[in-house]
Amino acid sequence: MNKYQEYLLSQCKDQEGTFLFSNCAPVGQACKDDTYGSYHAETGCFLIKQDPDITKTVYELVISKSKCPFIESVQVRKNNDFTEIPLSEVSVTPSEVLPHKEKAANARFIITTDFGNRIEAIKLKFIKNIADDLEIRLAYQEADRQAYERRQEALRKENTLRRAAIKHSVGESLVNIYFQPCADGYDNTEISLFIPDKIEVIEVGGRYGPVKQENVLSWSLIVKATVENGIFFKSIPGLAYGRYAYIVKQFDKDNHLLIETKYIEFQIKPQQPTVVEQGNVVVI
Repeated sequence: MNKYQEYLLSQCKDQEGTFLFSNCAPVGQACKDDTYGSYHAETGCFLIKQDPDITKTVYELVISKSKCPFIESVQVRKNNDFTEIPLSEVSVTPSEVLPHKEKAANARFIITTDFGNRIEAIKLKFIKNIADDLEIRLAYQEADRQAYERRQEALRKENTLRRAAIKHSVGESLVNIYFQPCADGYDNTEISLFIPDKIEVIEVGGRYGPVKQENVLSWSLIVKATVENGIFFKSIPGLAYGRYAYIVKQFDKDNHLLIETKYIEFQIKPQQPTVVEQGNVVVI
């Protein structure tokens, strides 16, 4: 880019971090910063950055005619062939009918490129040849596919756990564990109940000074039960006072694991007596 071309592009109005583009974002989105694109002077390339959502592959780069009035035409290069981009005179709301002056104010060159079918470069032609034509190469930065797949898997697990709606209630010497099928192919549920095996005692800060806290380092299995389809709770009686945890697993008919929870803790404690007021007499 020579000094004349550089000067002209520096005159683009209201550009904030997107070089000469008033918008650079996935189709249907708007972005006026460098989230999805930035110009690198050292390489002479405009870098298009893919959204973390790898399914977003089509991006629009918009050049506003009103903000860059010195640009006469725009061409794009793909497979070494140049194609001219038409100047679109559209309103913000396409259904609106605007006077010509207002439509002209919204005139834009809209460049569409796809990560799967990439434009290689953009060529700018300046009015009255006040500067040489400028070709800007495009580079592409793909999103991290593995990170996307990890996020999708975490989201899937979160949704299936939410659908399973696992909860429990405790009585004097029992726990009731409730659940729902986590998926359409659900067949059965396995519930494993544990008691602490190894415990460490540490001191942590409390409201009135250090207090002792017990952390469970490992658990011992005491009950494992399978609940067939059609029954959506499990009652485990005969429990002494103390600390417990359970894990819920759900399977399909082919015994493929659908979900597995982490340890879900609860405690069995002495139940508080019920207090009933009868007039001025309190019956316990």
